[in-house]
Amino acid sequence: MKNWYGLYSKTLEQISKEDIKNKKTIVGFNVNVDKIIEITPESIDKKLLDGIDLVLENGKIRLPSKVNSIGDFLSYFVYSMMEGKALEITVLSETIANWIENNFEIKSDQIGGQAGIIANLFKSIEVRDVLLSLPVNDPQLANLLEPSLLTIIEEGNSYSIQEISKVKFMDREPLSHYVFEFKAGNYQFNSFDFNCPRDNRFIFTYDEINTLVKFNKGFHEFSQNFIQEYTLAILSGFCLAYEKQSSFDDMFRPVTKMIKNWKRINSNLYIHIELSSSYNAKKRNSIKKNLFPVANSIGVNEQELLLFSSSDKNHRELGVDQKSTSTALFQLLRNLFSEYPHLRIHLHYLGYFLVISPVMKAEEAERARTALIMSSLFAASKAKRGVIESYQDINDIELNLSSKGFEELIKLHSYIESNFEVKGNLSETGILVTPSFSLVGIPTILVKNPQKLVGLGDTISSTAVLFDTND
Repeated sequence: MKNWYGLYSKTLEQISKEDIKNKKTIVGFNVNVDKIIEITPESIDKKLLDGIDLVLENGKIRLPSKVNSIGDFLSYFVYSMMEGKALEITVLSETIANWIENNFEIKSDQIGGQAGIIANLFKSIEVRDVLLSLPVNDPQLANLLEPSLLTIIEEGNSYSIQEISKVKFMDREPLSHYVFEFKAGNYQFNSFDFNCPRDNRFIFTYDEINTLVKFNKGFHEFSQNFIQEYTLAILSGFCLAYEKQSSFDDMFRPVTKMIKNWKRINSNLYIHIELSSSYNAKKRNSIKKNLFPVANSIGVNEQELLLFSSSDKNHRELGVDQKSTSTALFQLLRNLFSEYPHLRIHLHYLGYFLVISPVMKAEEAERARTALIMSSLFAASKAKRGVIESYQDINDIELNLSSKGFEELIKLHSYIESNFEVKGNLSETGILVTPSFSLVGIPTILVKNPQKLVGLGDTISSTAVLFDTND
């Protein structure tokens, strides 16, 4: 473990904002308003579940296949807390949205959507050129986005890249994502009680724009004029897709076509796709079929990894009897990587991060390790303060590394060593190479009493990719 403290300290000394400030980055596509709701055993209404029939099987809630009512919504809400798992559901129901507004206290509004969060984050750490695809010019977004972000503005029959501060925000659309940040503890209701094992968050999405995977028309019409200048594109929001008038394939096809055109013009452009939870197997299969082949990397947490590694399973079967050990998660990583052996797959989990990729050279693997360490520092900073205000915030983080994460790396190295031809040592250096793949892993920083959970995964993956890509 001592070696890891040295690697963290060395990384802090050697890496600075100068390494990233001139990178030209595209971020898309989901931008929305997050409505933050704090849930604790003391604050929650104990009558919330009165009259609600929660169906249990072997002590677990049986989830409905669709969310058509307040009772269906509460089934997912309570399931997320009982399991301590991050979940997200999308329902175009104004009735449920209004019920939430009337039955919970909204603490604050903040920029939401992976693209919105990542774009603001990059500006706060002083990345100079961040081009954001705005799906709609809604006034709710005007004061939540960093004004120096760039976007594409339509001017008559032409387009230009301008700062967000020059956008006319005039369109009003449903863009609400209700983020329930729940604390671990014993929850007691009049008719039901359970123990929540872990702080986490549950998200209910009422969003008629991002669910259609809309993106700025200027990206499609105008991108050939600027794409050569960019080195990185971080794309997200695909798990929000809601199959109503168009099929998933029809919604994803324009994005795939645009990415292929970008890569044709600029073969050095690195495409990273950040995923989120989706319990629709058809949607997951469509994302994998359409988007994974054109991406360089993807980012997942343990639940997303389980879902995308098990796309042929019914959502009710997922997660049952699954243990989130490093060896179990590695097996899922390996299975997904075997389907898409060109991808670099980022996994963020409490206590450690892992990246599996095609075989890397030593210098490339060391850069990937450095990038993961930087992502751990930024994630710790966000967890500690609730927001990252500047690059310098990472210099005020206590290096309290996860001993459990370190132990999991030891166990994982032992497992891989017994099953593959191995060079390197995952627990000592964080780098392991086999004839068919490389694996990079680090123990992460633990933050006591975190102030913010939402957006941590996006912070981890996006900063790792940012520091890992070449100019």
